[in-house]
Order: sequence, then C-alpha cells, then structure tokens
Amino acid sequence: MLYFAYGSNMATQRIAARVPARFVTTALLPAYRLAFHQRGGDGSGKCDIVPASAQSAVYGVIWEMASHHKPTLDRYEGLGAAYNETWLTVTDLASDRQFEVQAYIGNLTALGLRPYTWYKHHVLAEAREHGLPAYYLRALEGIEAHQDDNAERHAREMALYAPIEPLMSAT
Repeated sequence: MLYFAYGSNMATQRIAARVPARFVTTALLPAYRLAFHQRGGDGSGKCDIVPASAQSAVYGVIWEMASHHKPTLDRYEGLGAAYNETWLTVTDLASDRQFEVQAYIGNLTALGLRPYTWYKHHVLAEAREHGLPAYYLRALEGIEAHQDDNAERHAREMALYAPIEPLMSAT
C-alpha cells in the first residue's frame, strides 16, 4: 500500500522506527494546506492537512509498505481517535505521475496549538532531506514552535538524528 506522509513521518528514521517502509517519491497534494492544529497526546500541535484554496498545496513523501504493517502504523497514529484515514490523489514531483495514497487526517483539532521544537525539527529535517521546494521550507521554518518541558522526550526525539558511530574493528 502507498502512504502519504506530510508531517513527522516524512522522517526516514521515524518511519523506520515504526514500520518497514520503502521510499517511493516526493509528492504534491493540491488544494490542501498544512496545519499544526492536531492535538497530540503530549498536548502540543501535530501536523494535519486541511482542504484549502486551489492555490494551496502540501508537499510530502510517499512510502510503500506491506498492508500487514498498516495496523501498526494505525496504532502509532491513533486511528479512530486522534486521526482518521482518507484516500487522496497526489502528484509525483519528478514525473507528474499521479498516485492514489492513504493519509491520516486530524480528528482532535484545536486553535492555538504549537508544535514542540523537536516535532518541528522532524518535519523540517525531512522536508530538506527529500528536497522539497525552498518556499515550502521557508514556510515550515516560520512555524512558531515551543520548547518541550519534558527534556527526556526532547532528547529521545532528537536522538533520531544523532550520527551513527562507525563500528570499531578489533586489532
């Protein structure tokens, strides 16, 4: 199955920690906008996609995963409580080919939520890694975020980006 990630699941490290998935391509979802108004279990703002004007668009990553891994991802995303699922048509940025993809849409939205800095980092780091357009990166950079008071959670989330130490060979 094909899954469209537009938030923190764009992060290769984050999706790999959740389910085995293969990168397919980067894609554009027209007539939607990205919002950080989904209430996370930690009380901060998480990503959601919202229908918007024809001039708006959300960029993201298409992952392919075996359908038997979907229930695991559904649990991470809180399917049925935090998020619902939908099927959308997105366009490959490289070839203009269209894909039918599964995506999650927020179910617990509220005004005034902001993401934690580590969550914003997930979204921004992977948007950069996957080469999303510069104007989109600037918009993500402009999202107001706040520091997580839970230093342990912040460190755990940021550890996904720690460089992997090379194995030392015994001599």
